[in-house]
Amino acid sequence: MKKLLSLVLCLSVLCVTGLSADAKKAKKDQQEQTQVKDAQFYYNEGIRYETHNNKEGSIDMYAKAVELEPDFDAARAKKAQLSYFYGRYEEAVADFEYLKNRPGYGVGAFYDDRIDSKIKLGLYSEALDDMYEVILAFCGQVKVYDQMKQIVSEHPELAYKLNPKSHPELNAKYKENAKIMRDYARTFKDPRNGINEPELYDFFMDIAIALNPESLNTEWDGTVEVGAKIIRRGPSGHDEVTEADIEQK
Repeated sequence: MKKLLSLVLCLSVLCVTGLSADAKKAKKDQQEQTQVKDAQFYYNEGIRYETHNNKEGSIDMYAKAVELEPDFDAARAKKAQLSYFYGRYEEAVADFEYLKNRPGYGVGAFYDDRIDSKIKLGLYSEALDDMYEVILAFCGQVKVYDQMKQIVSEHPELAYKLNPKSHPELNAKYKENAKIMRDYARTFKDPRNGINEPELYDFFMDIAIALNPESLNTEWDGTVEVGAKIIRRGPSGHDEVTEADIEQK
């Protein structure tokens, strides 16, 4: 009799446990069915997929978020970066280009990956235009200029892209940066610091003049406006960055 009671008790416990597990599963299924699968849901799923190292699956989740909410910039940015990482360059370029015109992003956001994606796709002309705009937006970038020259050396038919006059629309867009660009150019021909890099001086000064022909005729006070950055090739061949609100002595 004791054995029979023990068996009945065990079966009762198993039944209760089984019912409890079934109840939990049913509750979970109900929650999933009632959960709103909006853009935020898929964005969160994308992050969860990334956490579990399912990067390509996360791209699909971010894509669904953007499909539901096209101006979900955070989802688009993650999708763009992962697309670039996995060699899905066409998708990456499309998203990077979209973000160029979005608040909080702009031409400087992910520009290395954006430009490299265009190069990987063989879009060398578009990549050079993009590089030139980066130079205008940052008011001077030696590293980007060197990259432009590298492409032109491999594709000499695009040498005209190094001429600022070949970018009239971009020059008009960034006209207000003429003075900063002019002062940046003059840092490469500065006898006070013993600097004389005529190639860089000519290139950036030509840009300043293209932005505003009056740039060459104005006095230089030895400073540039706060917010720009002076980027000069250092002694070791690497770029040195100096905050622009420091007076150029």
